[in-house]
Amino acid sequence: MHLTALDDAAWSSPWRRRPVADKALLSLGLVLTALLAPPAPGGLLVIVVALAALLGPARVPPRLLVEALGPPVAFVVLGALSVAVAVGAATPDAWWALGPLSMGPESAARGAGLVVHGVAGALGVLVLATTTPMVDLVTAARRLRIPAACLDIAALVYRLLFVLLDVALAAHAAQAARLGGSGRVADRLRAAGSLVGTVLVHSFARARRLTEGLAGRGYEDDLRTLPVTGPRSLRFEAVALAAITAVWLVVWVSAVGPFLGASPGQGA
Repeated sequence: MHLTALDDAAWSSPWRRRPVADKALLSLGLVLTALLAPPAPGGLLVIVVALAALLGPARVPPRLLVEALGPPVAFVVLGALSVAVAVGAATPDAWWALGPLSMGPESAARGAGLVVHGVAGALGVLVLATTTPMVDLVTAARRLRIPAACLDIAALVYRLLFVLLDVALAAHAAQAARLGGSGRVADRLRAAGSLVGTVLVHSFARARRLTEGLAGRGYEDDLRTLPVTGPRSLRFEAVALAAITAVWLVVWVSAVGPFLGASPGQGA
């Protein structure tokens, strides 16, 4: 996955013109459900709903989705391993024990639950990240009465990141052409330091030119952009709420079903 793949996917998404509020309703609903509902069946159902939305109407390429999930899933798995491996005296039902470390059904279930929560939450975030460009998020944030200066800084820094990324890639390619990325470790560290210095110099120069350009245009208020959004879709909102409600309904049934199915004699 190249470094601007998510941004490119957001700009070309079929949901690009949908209001941010509609997509945020689905995304935040899935994230909250992933955090609050139990891993099974709540987290698993969130994964199913998010994948259905991303691979279905949002038409996110499966390869991009897998690559975007790679870093967060790796981070979650590392954290889950620290939960799945217990420290201290091993329980009688432990699968294995190595000194003070052990793993049993209870600790493994906690680790697996953490993975489900993490993957479900990451997919919920990707529903918004792969369908909504940053400029749309900034425009929508203005309606929440966030200070315009904060939003302008966020938007400018976001745009400047791509400029500096091009500078870094060009400088790295030039170093590689001069064999700057091979040789001893000291040579590689020297080349990396030179690359960082080049990017810093360009960042200061770009920031100064940007400030001068804004001052020359009489910038005093805020940097507004023309929003590209369609009308609010009540059908989309209804489907999103129905999907989230269905997940919680299944969670509720799975939680109270055993109690409702138990006979009075068994309960006594």
